Amino acid sequence: MTKKAKNDPEAVRVARVRQLWNARPYANRTGTEVLIFYGWLEQHHPDLLKRGKGDPYQHLKVDLRGLWAD
Repeated sequence: MTKKAKNDPEAVRVARVRQLWNARPYANRTGTEVLIFYGWLEQHHPDLLKRGKGDPYQHLKVDLRGLWAD
């Protein structure tokens, strides 16, 4: 993460979401696992879910782009 990204709260949020995703012990990184991860985030780290306009689950899928197979 660059110095500029470290000062950007959105970049920090996405980096933390991706870090938590990579720490999960799943062999199959599928849409189903993203949904399970979404539920886990809602319970344990709701502050990491992007709120506001749009569906937070769809935002999570974008945050995890390239880390799961759709």
